[in-house]
Amino acid sequence: MYLLQKLENLPKLFSILISIFLMVAISVIDYLISTEISVSILYLLPIGISTWCTDKYISFLIILASDLINLILNQINDKHHLHPFIHYWNALGILVFFLFTNYLLLELKSNLKNLENLAQTDNLTGLNNRRFFVEIVNNEIVKSSRYQEPLTLAYFDIDDFKKINDQYGHTAGDRLLQLVAKQAKITLRKSDVIARIGGDEFAILLPRTGYEASEVVLHRLQKMLLISTQQEGLSVTVSIGAITFCRPPQAVSEILEQADNLMYIAKKKGKNLLQHELSESVAS
Repeated sequence: MYLLQKLENLPKLFSILISIFLMVAISVIDYLISTEISVSILYLLPIGISTWCTDKYISFLIILASDLINLILNQINDKHHLHPFIHYWNALGILVFFLFTNYLLLELKSNLKNLENLAQTDNLTGLNNRRFFVEIVNNEIVKSSRYQEPLTLAYFDIDDFKKINDQYGHTAGDRLLQLVAKQAKITLRKSDVIARIGGDEFAILLPRTGYEASEVVLHRLQKMLLISTQQEGLSVTVSIGAITFCRPPQAVSEILEQADNLMYIAKKKGKNLLQHELSESVAS
């Protein structure tokens, strides 16, 4: 499984070439050894790699090629002059076995992907959850320190969200959270990462983004969230706390805490505000 994960991170062409090489190598071995020893099961190696690391069409071609090669070699090495039908029948049985294995691997890969998504995603909004967001921030801290690039992290929540829940009910509150999440994803850049931290609180990572650029992004987000909620018959505002680091601290919790504190400062100042600070030195 570890090897398959490594291959999956490589270009698809590399996995295709590895699958073809293994298929050819196995066919050579099959041709050279005694006909009493079957190596058909070894074809599962290229089939497994192509199934896991490429796509279903390429893996299907590898399956057909493996079965065809196995059929041809059996006919060539037939020293007992068996009826030709026996070779085709055996080839059909092996093909069914290969296809069934291919199906099981695809199902396993799909289930593992779904489990991974569930572990990384907030069920209500479809955004990243807190745990996965912290992992992403950790990686970006390393990149920011290595390449000496700025990093901005923002916290925001919906002003007076409790009143909305009390007035319209929790179902309406959930729909509002989904609307905010959807509009935020549309408004933010592709490189930005947003997560629901809990309740009505959200966090945004703006990698490789300095103070001025992040100001533009966050003000635009604040404006678009107000417009989108007004179109739904609500006048909802958000308070945002953001901090930009030229050299971020190594502890993610420290960054999150500073952004969270700035958000509450924005609330105390009257809400519907962006409280943004620049930190040019590593925090202690």
